[in-house]
Amino acid sequence: MSKIPFWFYHVLSRVIGFLLIKFKIYRYQLVVNNINKAFPEKSEKEIREIAHKFFYHFSDLLIESLKAFNFSKKKIKKRYKIHPNDDVQRIVDEGRSLAIVLPHFANWEWAVLSFVFMVERNQPFAMGIYKPLKNKVMDRLIKDSRTPFPNALLIPKKTAMKEMMAHSDKPFLVGFAADQSPANVYNSYWMEFMGIETGVFFGVEKMSKKMNLAVVYAHVRKTKRSFYEVDLELITAHPNETDYGFITEKHMKLLEADLKKTPHLWLWTHNRWKRKKPSDFNEKIEANKKEQ
Repeated sequence: MSKIPFWFYHVLSRVIGFLLIKFKIYRYQLVVNNINKAFPEKSEKEIREIAHKFFYHFSDLLIESLKAFNFSKKKIKKRYKIHPNDDVQRIVDEGRSLAIVLPHFANWEWAVLSFVFMVERNQPFAMGIYKPLKNKVMDRLIKDSRTPFPNALLIPKKTAMKEMMAHSDKPFLVGFAADQSPANVYNSYWMEFMGIETGVFFGVEKMSKKMNLAVVYAHVRKTKRSFYEVDLELITAHPNETDYGFITEKHMKLLEADLKKTPHLWLWTHNRWKRKKPSDFNEKIEANKKEQ
C-alpha cells in the first residue's frame, strides 16, 4: 500500500476528512470543545472552520503515515526539509547530543526519518520517544514506518533514560513530543498555556539537565499537502545554567505562538485539559525542584 502514489492517497484523504466531518465519527465534539477553550474570543463559525480544516489535515496525516513505509532518503529530504541553523549545527559539529522538542503539530511522524540526515556526518542515533501500543503487530508496524534507517530508533517512554544512557558513548539526537497531558499531575509542570492552567510534561527539562543535552525547538510548517519545512530554534546549549522551569516554559510558549498562527495543524483530538492542578501541588513543588 505504501507504493501507491500520493495523488491517490490525497483523494482518499479528502473522502475520509469529509466523512469525519459529516458524520462526526471520531472525537468531533472534543475537537470543537478544545478549540473553543483555546480561542474563546472566536465565533462559533470560526471554531467550526478550524475544526473542519483540522480534520482534513488529520486525514492527510493518516495517509502520510502509510507512505512512510517505503520512504527513501531522497523522498524524505524532499518532503520534510530542515532548514540549517548555525547555532544548532555548531553543537552537532562539536559532537554534542541534542534534545529536540517536536510537538504534535503539522507532521511529527516523519521527524525521526528526517532528523537522521541533519546530523549524519557524526553518525549518531536519532531517537524518538513513544508510548508502545498494546497490540504487538500494530506496535511493530508503527516502529517500522518511523524508523526505516539503521540509525533511527524508537524508544519506549518508560525506558527512555536507560536507552539514552546506553547510547551516550556517541552523539545522539532525541525527539520529545512534550505537549500531551501527563498522567501524573504531581510530576507535571503547571503553567498557563493558551490562557488555560495546564499540566506539562517535565521530561524534556529533566532529561536534558541530567544528560547535558542542548535543547532545540522544531517549528514545523505545512507548505502544501504532504510537504513540510522545519525551522530550528535553540532554546539553550547549557541546560544546567537555566532556572527551574525555563526550558519547559520556553518550548510551550513557542508552541503557543505556532498554534495561534495555524491552529488547524495541532492535534486537537487529544483531551489536553482533562486534568486539573491538585490543590496540594504547591506543597510538593519544592521536593520536585530538589530532584532536578
